[in-house]
Amino acid sequence: MKAALLAAGLLLSACGTAAAPDTGAASSQLQAQVVASELVTGAQQRVPIGILDHNTPVTDATVHVRAFLLQGTTGVFKGESDAPFKGGGLEGAGAYIAHLDLVPAGNWGLQVTASRPNGAHLSQQLAFNVLANPVVPGVGQAAPASHSPTTRDADATTIDSGRPPDDMHQISIADAIAQHRATLIIFASPAFCTSRTCGPEVKVVQSLEPAYKDRLTFIHVEIYRDFVPDPSKRQLAQTVVDWRLQTEPWIFMIDARGVIQARFEGPTATDEVRAAIAKLVG
Repeated sequence: MKAALLAAGLLLSACGTAAAPDTGAASSQLQAQVVASELVTGAQQRVPIGILDHNTPVTDATVHVRAFLLQGTTGVFKGESDAPFKGGGLEGAGAYIAHLDLVPAGNWGLQVTASRPNGAHLSQQLAFNVLANPVVPGVGQAAPASHSPTTRDADATTIDSGRPPDDMHQISIADAIAQHRATLIIFASPAFCTSRTCGPEVKVVQSLEPAYKDRLTFIHVEIYRDFVPDPSKRQLAQTVVDWRLQTEPWIFMIDARGVIQARFEGPTATDEVRAAIAKLVG
């Protein structure tokens, strides 16, 4: 795994290839992308989609997707979903979120249609792969019991690139699992994430901490180590390697048994995180 993959961010990185879009206005260059590094087979899977206009993210489109299982030169229709924009708490970032039954694993395609209030519209085909088994730890699997760094090990400024550092470095993932704590883990690098979603994503999590900290442990894992005093010498943190992450940010919810109950890749709005927390802690 290379740091360059992380630095690329999710907003402009698609997990599939795209056919040329059909745009409805000469001045518009709308383009759709699936902004996830891996999608896994299962019911009602979260499929984040980015919509760009002249390579600039747009937040005001109405988006609908139709999903097809690709078999040779044909596609078998498997379902469809509206994809509302989710950007609460993300300071202008976000994604259009569809929920689709991605069964079985294999090669899939999306037909994405989008329209903006200014009259621009898009119809575009995207190809992507659905995995039978996740590479990144998935829902239903045991969370890796990583000894993520805490303020007992080092000064917060050396294990959190945010300025000021947040307060979510009090306990390691390993200790939270050993103590049977329901836990939210956010992997993000506020200072070094070039997609500009990592800092806001940490703030999303921080905004929910006061309401749930008596029932949920919050852990922030910085993506890099050894960035102080020379940021150019930073390396991937061991916990990131343990969890096999190649993009950021990621959020995981683990229950008191240490089993992953939810995971989110890329920009995830406040209401999505809050709903997952409420489901986890009852």
